[in-house]
Amino acid sequence: MRNRIGRATARSASVAVVAIATATLALTITGGASAKVRGISGIHDARYCEILELRGTPPKAKIVVWNTLGLNDCPPRKWDPLDASELATELGATLVVLNGPRHFLMDAASGRTGRVESFHGLRMRRVAAIPISSPAELVRAAYTERTISRTNVWRWKRGRKVFELLAPDGANYLMQSYSQELDPSLTIRRLKRLGKRLDLPKGWRYRARTLRRGLTLKARGEATIIQDDLQNTYQRLPRRKGTGRESHRVDLEGITRTTGAPGPGMLEDQGTVTGRPFGPGTVDIIVTFGAPGSVTGTFEIDATKGSAFGTLRMDYTIAAGEIEFTGTASFTGGTGKYRGIRGKDLAATDRNTLDGQNGRLTLKGRARY
Repeated sequence: MRNRIGRATARSASVAVVAIATATLALTITGGASAKVRGISGIHDARYCEILELRGTPPKAKIVVWNTLGLNDCPPRKWDPLDASELATELGATLVVLNGPRHFLMDAASGRTGRVESFHGLRMRRVAAIPISSPAELVRAAYTERTISRTNVWRWKRGRKVFELLAPDGANYLMQSYSQELDPSLTIRRLKRLGKRLDLPKGWRYRARTLRRGLTLKARGEATIIQDDLQNTYQRLPRRKGTGRESHRVDLEGITRTTGAPGPGMLEDQGTVTGRPFGPGTVDIIVTFGAPGSVTGTFEIDATKGSAFGTLRMDYTIAAGEIEFTGTASFTGGTGKYRGIRGKDLAATDRNTLDGQNGRLTLKGRARY
């Protein structure tokens, strides 16, 4: 198997990881005398590869990205024989990473690019220079935002199927490219059901949707990107005008029962809820008993149009064969219609028999989403 990461020491191995995360920047160079604005179309599902060249060490380091898009489709006969260690030596680089093959998902793109070079017969264009000023920038983590310098305009046609990650804070991320490095069998046809394979953080969702009208995504100097755990890359969409959070009344009632103890000093209640603004749904509450007479915990409400989750802090008293919890709850995130939901210090109560099988809860206040 060819060497994909060349001249990597134990410390610089992390550089290779972050380089993969911050690459996929075709048509995005940030400037330079030789940079020109170029446009290209017909690139939906276009295969491409990148060479990532690390020069120097932090705080005076940079990653130079070379990309095949618009020049060739990264033919295996030229890509597969490349050796990262040999390239690093030839280029005088600290480290070289071979990133690909990958596939773009937009239909057309334009942006600033640089000169063309040949790497053992494989023509590539310089498309990005990423400054690396601290070792912290060399740490890659899936589902973690990175802000990068770039200028580009990407376009998707009406009727095109697109793939998104929806974060609980309301952010939407549009997939710009998919990777075949970790899964060579991944194809565009398999992206529709990719969500079942991803190890999504709590509250995140993956969705596929068909565009009712054309979509243009611009980056004017910088863009925010993330990767999933299969190294597919997404760019954050700007929040649409008129979609600011609005205040909504919360007035919920529910019936719960204790279903188990997830850990020492913990209880889990599950049940059903109804009321504003979720309508009928289910609820899952996990509390931890702390100081005498108090608990802290989390809750999640699942409804037809999405979910909402948050934290709670309550005191409790025991009398006449019942335990009564009173306190406050806060919404910290959601999905679907309720993505980005926020609300603090809502009044929360939960009264139950001591066997935990007859809970009655209420939640009242206001939330914004």
